[in-house]
Amino acid sequence: MKTELEPLDYPPLTEDLVEAKNHLDEYGVCIIKNAFSAEEVEIMDNRLKEQFAGEEKYGVGSKVRGDEGYGLKSSNEEKVSRLVWNLINKGDCFIPLINHPKIYPLIEHIIGEKTILCSMGAHMNGSGNERMPLHQDQWPLVPHPLEFPVMANTMVLVSDNSPESGGTRLIPGSHKWPKIDYKMANSSKYQEMAKSITAPKGSAIVWEGRVWHGNGLNRSGEVRSNISIAYLQSWIRPQENSQYSVREEVIEKLSDKQKEIIGFSPFGTLGGHDGSSVSPAGFDRDRESIGILKG
Repeated sequence: MKTELEPLDYPPLTEDLVEAKNHLDEYGVCIIKNAFSAEEVEIMDNRLKEQFAGEEKYGVGSKVRGDEGYGLKSSNEEKVSRLVWNLINKGDCFIPLINHPKIYPLIEHIIGEKTILCSMGAHMNGSGNERMPLHQDQWPLVPHPLEFPVMANTMVLVSDNSPESGGTRLIPGSHKWPKIDYKMANSSKYQEMAKSITAPKGSAIVWEGRVWHGNGLNRSGEVRSNISIAYLQSWIRPQENSQYSVREEVIEKLSDKQKEIIGFSPFGTLGGHDGSSVSPAGFDRDRESIGILKG
């Protein structure tokens, strides 16, 4: 573990998974070039815009200024950034993101083959936003600091990311730092270490849960959209309770592997049914769960 709290430069973009895994080990971060085609990006972008407009119309949308994590208040006019949660329910174009072949092997490299989806949501940062605090995803979500990764995150770039557009800011190499508190991490010294990434839309950023990061300041005049897909080791309770929140008609579209990743299978002896630790992802609750019986 590093004793000097110094950042590394970003690793170069790559399309090679072996190289990407090496980058994850060294930097805690990798950037996958051409993870998605221009057509795929356009479909996701249009669906996000439609979804947010619909959520606004029906009064269920989520908007922020960005710096609420500091305990600051903001007016509705200042809330220029948009959040769209639980994307699995909100378009077939998002379902492949659960276990995308160019991304999921990197998640398994970080936290192992048994994973559970923590959350999937869009961060649509508006121009004129403010920075959120630098933070680690793994802690305090998991309230006990751990010296090994139990969480991994992905940002799918639906927009070009740059310093001007408020590209995601990370501190490469910070996964090897000793524990520092949030006050220290958000001092000017460490804020300056977190640089906005520069990468084209269609790329994907993958990082492990101990990397310090935050959003960037968007001053481009346009909305910058990324999709966050976070994963945990399967023994940790996720942010999104997918067994509760994913709609029935969506579950029917998922493969057994995707159902497993969103939590429809046990981890060891945890999370089974009727005492079973081998419950399949395709378990039918209505037919197979044992109810009231009499001899």
